[in-house]
Amino acid sequence: MSRRGVFAVVAGFLGASLQAESPDEDFWNTKPPESWSTEEIEELTNKSPWARPVTAQVKGYSPLSGAGAGGGGRRRGGTMSQSTARGAGANSGDSSPKFQGVVRWASAKPIRLALKLQFPASLAEHYVISVSGLPIVSGHGGDDGSTADSYDGLKAQTSLQVHGQESVQPGVIEPDKSETSTLYFGFLPQLVQLDGDKTVTFATTMAPLNVKVKFELKQMKFKGDLAI
Repeated sequence: MSRRGVFAVVAGFLGASLQAESPDEDFWNTKPPESWSTEEIEELTNKSPWARPVTAQVKGYSPLSGAGAGGGGRRRGGTMSQSTARGAGANSGDSSPKFQGVVRWASAKPIRLALKLQFPASLAEHYVISVSGLPIVSGHGGDDGSTADSYDGLKAQTSLQVHGQESVQPGVIEPDKSETSTLYFGFLPQLVQLDGDKTVTFATTMAPLNVKVKFELKQMKFKGDLAI
């Protein structure tokens, strides 16, 4: 065999090897949802184009007085959930407790399939972003017994912004009835132009906690289509 022929064989072999060793396409695009493993669902719903892990820190916290945590678990505008209160206790060795949470584009089809989500009717026809694992306010009115929506203040502190566009606030905030540390934020699609390969930033402030994550639309493809 000529030297050129040998080089061709070697190049072909190396090319085949590199192709075999290259990572597979994302499993959510190659496998049917019913065959997703527990580990794959964990990845999809906690660290993926539709799920961003976040770490929030309570500033000015005092282990003795509970300052910064609303005083003994009470928060301005609502109450701290039991699960997140336990989270603060788990970090009691740190003067500023840290909370591990996740922000998801919950209305995206792969997230809905993975978590088998069913939203309240009030969130129909909305883009839905969820925040889980962080101290949240309740929606049961104030301490004076009023029935006012205690999420009104949180709506004003929350936004969804597409790069190059004005930010918009959620029209609806609903708690997850089965998961006390999760809130759903609903945004009207008419107010958010999601096209192209743009970055979308979700931001919210929950009392002393600031949360801000970015989603890349070009990565949020499910079976070839934008999944939002």
